[in-house]
Amino acid sequence: MQEDVEDYDVVVAGGGIGGLTLACGLAANGRTTCVLESRPSLLRSKRGLALQPNGLAALDNLGLLAQVLGTGKRINRVAWWEIGHGRLATFDYSILDHPHNFLLTIIPSELETILREELSRRGGVLHESTSFLGVKHEPNGQLRVTALRSGEAIEYSARILVGADGENSNCRKALGVRTRVKESVNQYLFMLIGPVDAIRQEARQYFTRGKMVGFYPTLASTYVFYYLPKRKFNDLRSAGIESFKKELGEIEPEVSDSLDNLHSWEDVSHAAPKRVDVENWVVDGTALMGDAVHALDPAWAQGANLSLQDAVALADTVERCFESSDFSANALRSYELRRRKQAKFVQDQSERTARVTTTENRFYYWLGKRLIRNTGADPRLMRIALSASSGLTNHISMRDRIRFLI
Repeated sequence: MQEDVEDYDVVVAGGGIGGLTLACGLAANGRTTCVLESRPSLLRSKRGLALQPNGLAALDNLGLLAQVLGTGKRINRVAWWEIGHGRLATFDYSILDHPHNFLLTIIPSELETILREELSRRGGVLHESTSFLGVKHEPNGQLRVTALRSGEAIEYSARILVGADGENSNCRKALGVRTRVKESVNQYLFMLIGPVDAIRQEARQYFTRGKMVGFYPTLASTYVFYYLPKRKFNDLRSAGIESFKKELGEIEPEVSDSLDNLHSWEDVSHAAPKRVDVENWVVDGTALMGDAVHALDPAWAQGANLSLQDAVALADTVERCFESSDFSANALRSYELRRRKQAKFVQDQSERTARVTTTENRFYYWLGKRLIRNTGADPRLMRIALSASSGLTNHISMRDRIRFLI
């Protein structure tokens, strides 16, 4: 082997939350692991992240939860309001029969910092400014991974490659995995504002036809998200940041004094999400995870949480591959079989939720209000709904679906 080829058991392309969490799990199992991250450094996020019971359980499984709990804001209740009218329902996560029956709202960059530090402590390696380029199989069974680090070509040797590089995954493209991409009809804005005393113990979500706004407390700030039809995005920006701040204050007057840090649109991040479905998650020697295989609408706030679950399942599968010295697609497929059904369920239900909570259609809007009211009024329905949106199940019976409506 050439001296300039770096040798690892596993190379992970993508150093976001999912990739770092997987790498921590692999390193804890004694596997030499290198994470390739294209960003030159970690910048503070402009948004928040709601870790849900499934994501919290995944972090706990990998011995990472204790470090994370201290950097997030724990909340049990999410109140739903109709803009201009009143409260429709309050969903209480504490009714779930689960050891982590709450939400933890955290700043993504703070979570990544914890994961980076833990990866280093466990002996893993992170290479910043390093972009995945390609992979090929060597005659000896190793993979030869090529990358670009700070403009210089570099090669890695590994037994397994993991593509955790997002919805536009270069790893997925290099493997030639057949992919279907569906763009969302909505535009999503994310931002952090100052703390709001009235929104410290519960999160609040407001909606009306063609708009949904959420206010979630973090440890030292308030995470705000704003959904609107994509075709209205340019008009919103053209009206200016002050007009936007005024609108937020009209929707929730309690936040009016906490918007001073929004000086321009540079303080607001935005995205036009995509749904990604792929034919297969694994090939010989390689697995894909997170948004690379199941990007979804943010309505259920499950993107990062599903990636954390992927990390647990894939770490287990990779360990079995090393124990058996079998790195084939057949050996890796148990990971896909364990995760695919639930990921698709969450993708489908997130789209359906978005359809009735961000819609401009009068019927779907009426239906959304009815679903929220019915769910909030019936503890059994609330438990079913929260179990689903928290990633704790992959099925809702037809009988229960009907009960949500009547």
